[in-house]
Amino acid sequence: MVDEILFYEPNNKYGFLSNFALSPITIGGFRWKTSEHYYQAQKFTDIAIQQLIMEAETPDEAFLLSRQYEAFVKRDWEDVKNAVMRYVVFEKFRQNVRFTHLLVSTGKKTLREHSHRDAYWGDGGDGSGRNELGKILMDVRDYFSGQSPFKWVKFVDSAKLPTRWGMFKMYGFTETATGKEHLALVYGELDSATPSLIRLHSECLTGDALFSDRCDCGYQLARAMENIVKEGSGVLFYLRQEGRGIGLINKIRAYHLQDDGADTVEANEALGFSADMRDYSFCIGMLSFLGISRVRLMTNNPRKIESLKQIGINVIERVPLQEGNSPYNSNYLKIKAKKMGHMFDESFIK
Repeated sequence: MVDEILFYEPNNKYGFLSNFALSPITIGGFRWKTSEHYYQAQKFTDIAIQQLIMEAETPDEAFLLSRQYEAFVKRDWEDVKNAVMRYVVFEKFRQNVRFTHLLVSTGKKTLREHSHRDAYWGDGGDGSGRNELGKILMDVRDYFSGQSPFKWVKFVDSAKLPTRWGMFKMYGFTETATGKEHLALVYGELDSATPSLIRLHSECLTGDALFSDRCDCGYQLARAMENIVKEGSGVLFYLRQEGRGIGLINKIRAYHLQDDGADTVEANEALGFSADMRDYSFCIGMLSFLGISRVRLMTNNPRKIESLKQIGINVIERVPLQEGNSPYNSNYLKIKAKKMGHMFDESFIK
């Protein structure tokens, strides 16, 4: 069976692929409600007709107006229509970033406009059509899939996640380079005009799920989610980078060395790793998907701040996250401050 996606109606799952999908674009100083509006208007040289189509309330109206004035279609339209379609589809995705992420996330699947009414742009309903729109979409996908921020992750799906603090929406992503699965837990409505409160939380099975007191991770996770709910909106990014990037089994080996007297940095180095193996580059893909460019970052780690700045995220404020000091991790916290530069209040790590 061919691995393919059929699209047609703009309100269906893959409706963003349709030219009728609401996707405002600005071309030549004019605002077009959809790519369909622009495409239909380009059939005419008469400015008045173009204006009527541009101002049409819906893409269906724009389409019908082009049929109404069919006698005035420019003579060379058949020669240029493919170029016009290619241009406007590219602009649609260049200017509507969320749609671009969704397009790239279709991977290598064949895209087909499943229309029994159109055997040129669509597949004719039975697969015999030329599917020229689908071909253009796949070309546009190939282009953007190699560009940042789209190349880093692929969006998979989303679902509600009820928690003890409130209802989050959970977005799933796969990292392109490694295949690792990452989550973004979104609470409330994100406003692009306001810096979002976020936490980049690296997976810690022992601390997050097994209640270990050897680290402060589980405590930080809980407080970060609580802070986001109190704020009214924000995002918890749950990143599959166990053990600062060395993995769960190597983390157990590192724990064994710590049992014998090594500190957290010495243990990693004895196993042939650096103190922190994590890479945050791929986070730009998730942040971009959610429309986030400015953040208030919950962290004690200056490296996270610098990593976000390097990928173009404006860190407006660092929000301290000091939780979970215990007799079992007091030395661990002191080593993070002394050797890794983590920013703690002196009273917290005494």
